Amino acid sequence: MPTQLIPVTYVARGCKPFFKRYRHQAARIKPKIAVALSREVVNGMPEVKVATRQRLAGQTCYERRVNVGVTGSVRVAFTVTTCQITVFFISTQLQKAPFTHALEQVLGDAQ
Repeated sequence: MPTQLIPVTYVARGCKPFFKRYRHQAARIKPKIAVALSREVVNGMPEVKVATRQRLAGQTCYERRVNVGVTGSVRVAFTVTTCQITVFFISTQLQKAPFTHALEQVLGDAQ
């Protein structure tokens, strides 16, 4: 069953360093993240956890591990509205506590 693809946007503040580091694979990584997050939203988000207590644009921030192929796995922090997924942060740090700390640093710097 094909997954309904929900549009995904990336916030430069938290995603640009990752895509700068993996610029040669960015064209392959973005669709994999989009498909994984769209599949989660359509299926009721069973593998998703709350990433931080901070609200982003009035929405709850979630996180999920995504396997992106050659690069391995990444952890993605994102929000969901009815017709849009916004990715705020991407990291190769897979452990929850260090990932959350790095996410809150990026979010704190943005405010």
